[in-house]
Amino acid sequence: MNKPLVTAHTGCLRTPPNSILSVIEGLNAGVDIIEVDIQSTSDGVVVLLHDEEVITSKGIRRVQDLSYEELIYFTGLDKVTLLEDVLPLIKENNRIINLDVKSDHAIDPMIRAVEKHNMRDYAIISGCEKERATHLKTRYRSYQVLLNASLRLFEASNGNYDVFIRETIQDAIAASSCGININYQLCSEELIQLAKLRCLPILVWTVDESEQMEKFLDLGVHSITSNEVKTLIQLRDSM
Repeated sequence: MNKPLVTAHTGCLRTPPNSILSVIEGLNAGVDIIEVDIQSTSDGVVVLLHDEEVITSKGIRRVQDLSYEELIYFTGLDKVTLLEDVLPLIKENNRIINLDVKSDHAIDPMIRAVEKHNMRDYAIISGCEKERATHLKTRYRSYQVLLNASLRLFEASNGNYDVFIRETIQDAIAASSCGININYQLCSEELIQLAKLRCLPILVWTVDESEQMEKFLDLGVHSITSNEVKTLIQLRDSM
């Protein structure tokens, strides 16, 4: 029986999100995949940050409009973790990195960093609804790109869940995605089974309660993203 993979959400085990410590704790816990958030500065430095905007001494600014030096100086941060800080750790431990890209501006610099470290085979890309996923697969065909299930599509379906899951699957196929990344609250057995018929794995996020972990382990999703990775691994290995 194939057991679901465990993905460490950035900030797992109560570590600072998008930090070296978060990556190390996930690796030490024995996870299969490490997730990080990706942004890029105006000078092409790929940083691990969730939000597209930051509060600076000059007001709210977009990360992509600041150089790396400006990002550090105007935010008063000591350091922002670079993607290049964590890629060698992933490779040394023979794990996979889930690059949750937060802006289109970050795509090309992110790919350059991955290529520099010869880590194409160690990377999957998430954070992509249909348009971004299609752009990525058109420009970088050899990369594995997940389709993020759209909350807007779910809300637009007006309670018709069958419409939502069928359009989500159609979007994933149209974008040549390798699977569907979905908030666990929007995921059902119906979606998992229908996607399986189309050879599309389902990856759910972010599951921190034991009861929900057990549910999705039993349903046989491809991966579960969690902050409580030690609990999830223990439950998975007891299956």
